[in-house]
Amino acid sequence: MGTNSHVPTRHEVATLSATQLLPIVIDWMWESPSELIPDNKQIGELRALLAARPDADEPTLRELITACDDYLKI
Repeated sequence: MGTNSHVPTRHEVATLSATQLLPIVIDWMWESPSELIPDNKQIGELRALLAARPDADEPTLRELITACDDYLKI
C-alpha cells in the first residue's frame, strides 16, 4: 500500500496543478487499499473532468488522461 490513500475530490481534480494532482491520482489508482480502489465509473468521471480542464493539453494532464485510459483497459 502506498503512503497516500487520499481519494481526490472533484474540486481538487478541477483546480490543483497537474504536478500536484499527478501523484495523488496515480497513488489512488494503483496504491490504494482495497476499499479505496477506484472502479471504472470513477475513473471515467475523473477522465472527463481532466479532459474538460482548460489546460487539458498540458503534458502532465495528458499523462493523467492516458493513465485513465490505461486503467480502463484492465
